[in-house]
Amino acid sequence: MKSLRVLALNCGGATFKYKVLDMPAEEPVCSGVVDRLGTPQAVLRHRGHSGELAERGCPEADYEGALALALRSAAADSDDRWPPEAIAHKLAHGGVRFRDSCLINEAVKEAMRRVTDLVPLHNPPSLRAVEICETLLPNVPQVGVFETGFHTTLPPEAYLYGVPYEWYEEYGVRKFGFHSCSHRYVTERLARLLGLPLGETSLISCHLGSGTSVCAVRNGQSVDISSGLTPQSGTIMSTRPGDFDPALVPYVMARGGLSLDEVMEALVRRGGLLGISGTSGDVRDLEAQAARGDKRARLALRVFVYQVRKYIGQFLILLPRLRALVFTGGIGENSASLRGEICAGLERFDIVLDAARNRALQGEGVISTDDSPVPVWVIPTDEEVVVAREAYRLLGKECRPCP
Repeated sequence: MKSLRVLALNCGGATFKYKVLDMPAEEPVCSGVVDRLGTPQAVLRHRGHSGELAERGCPEADYEGALALALRSAAADSDDRWPPEAIAHKLAHGGVRFRDSCLINEAVKEAMRRVTDLVPLHNPPSLRAVEICETLLPNVPQVGVFETGFHTTLPPEAYLYGVPYEWYEEYGVRKFGFHSCSHRYVTERLARLLGLPLGETSLISCHLGSGTSVCAVRNGQSVDISSGLTPQSGTIMSTRPGDFDPALVPYVMARGGLSLDEVMEALVRRGGLLGISGTSGDVRDLEAQAARGDKRARLALRVFVYQVRKYIGQFLILLPRLRALVFTGGIGENSASLRGEICAGLERFDIVLDAARNRALQGEGVISTDDSPVPVWVIPTDEEVVVAREAYRLLGKECRPCP
């Protein structure tokens, strides 16, 4: 198939990212991110084909405003090849029916609407992005790449919950797992870096960001993941609680006179690192506050480190031959101090961090000692490349929309 220009869109919990690529060469045309969405500090950082970075403040920008700004910036940097030939979206959840990548149609959108209560921070902005693109770029096919897709290889003992089996059969209550694009990218990238076939590549992938998950990958396939039915479970996150006793919900409702909606709103938007610290869910803020002696900020970071370490320990059992421990995501790529704390004491599992390398590393590289039996890698993720690959793969096969 001839070259295909793809606009890749990624609506995250606190950021909106975009990238225009010429496929299959994966040649970047331009890219950008709106960081700290919905806050007075929101800013667009756009990098054009010349490599020059331009910043533009967009206080309080929501996904709709960020997308409109992104499209204008991308169009201005795309010469005479605009609009793109395809749009690829990273989508959080399509329920049981939609997990594989597919062309987006009304059935896909309706499936996403039906599970919006499971991913209230993600599906609504993603759906808005799809619909805005339908309006602004009406003749461009849109591909959805679901964040549950990489984890279709989980065995039943990993994805089943100890609940009445009919809940699984009738309502699809099970572990799905998330951050598929990131975990898939670092798995494939690690295989290339180590010169191994994908089928011989086993790792623990730590995607640490505003949303966090730890994934066990055995022989190139996901076999367990910290997140579950929703992205709220697993480790503590920016504003999301991670794992907790489900009896907490009726207990707090009764004690506080709160409705179910009020409790869930608090858990999703005011829990996590923000809930413990009382000031911020952003690790950058918490590290600065902890350095100034803020005890609750430090406590929040300790809880985060503890929970990531706990999942690493659990997943070591699943991987007889661990090829690497990998850090990725905004925190995993940029916080040397938290990487160091997470790896502290893992020498008994043949994971030996090099403190100097860890502090000095910028970008991709190894942060373990030369004689560490299990290397520790930092691999900047590229979720937009993954969704662009899927768009090229599907459109190259002249696929039809999902049934």
